[in-house]
Amino acid sequence: MQKLQRKLSIWSIIAISIGGMLGTGIFVLPAPAATMIGKPEYLWIAYLLAAVFILPSVFSKSELATAMPQSGGTYVYIERAFGPIFGTISGIGLWASLILKSSFALIGFGWYLLAIADINMDIKYLSLCFLILIFFLNILGVKKVGRVQIIIIGLSILFLISLLIIGLSKKGFSDIDINIYNTDYSLLTTIAFVYLSYSGVTKIAAIAGEVKNPSKNLPLAMISSLFLMTIIYVSVSYLLTKVVPINELQDNYAPIHTLTLKLTNSEFGYIAGILGILTLVSLVNSGVLASSRFPFAMAKDKLLPNYMTYLHPKYLTPTIAIAFT
Repeated sequence: MQKLQRKLSIWSIIAISIGGMLGTGIFVLPAPAATMIGKPEYLWIAYLLAAVFILPSVFSKSELATAMPQSGGTYVYIERAFGPIFGTISGIGLWASLILKSSFALIGFGWYLLAIADINMDIKYLSLCFLILIFFLNILGVKKVGRVQIIIIGLSILFLISLLIIGLSKKGFSDIDINIYNTDYSLLTTIAFVYLSYSGVTKIAAIAGEVKNPSKNLPLAMISSLFLMTIIYVSVSYLLTKVVPINELQDNYAPIHTLTLKLTNSEFGYIAGILGILTLVSLVNSGVLASSRFPFAMAKDKLLPNYMTYLHPKYLTPTIAIAFT
């Protein structure tokens, strides 16, 4: 009987985990979050506290993924603990939530594309074209997905670090205000909003059945990717609200492009736009990879039709589950 193969190395799953966070988390969400919080200079605090609040989920899921290293992640844990009814509800809910997040990333992709190019074609059709490419990439196997993620995420992080060096050399960390008491802004609402930025960190548990040495690599990947992304989120959100006026962040879904233009020139802005497109597409790539494993795992447990367990004869990927997703 054919089954999924463990091909993903530690670096691949770290890149997939970061890819599930970096896309919308820093390339789209900071602008609406800054307008939501009321006092944008406190946006970095919202990102920091959101990271603290997700730690219990990271620790518990890393333990569960170590104990049950199977594709399906949280669905598997709930189904084993509470039975098929709760397993079905959770599996469908998790599948839908990742699909919606990935769809939102394709919207952000459109904004970055419009920021650097004069496109007359409807963004929806361009997004669907990229989605078709992602479909075929996922069919070709998780190892290829992992390699693509490593390249895109590596370039994006290097660019963001360069942007931070340029920005902080000009603006520094002066006038940091952490007096969050007796204020009238919606800090808790904003924390809940940016909490979504970290949701990708635990989704790699859904592909545990394809990870090499999962008892060691899954917890290490979750904790290290969360640590790295917390530093990036906090630093970039601080710099963004310090450099870009709040009125320019309203209805702005390409904030990193705007920040880059403020700090550098149009050439760097063009690079920011390209990396924004690639990073958001990589989030969709991670989303399709992880979410397609939910219907696959449910079908193996006879909670969905058996044809969802079909694996490509050559690449051993759940073709029908990927296509359905």
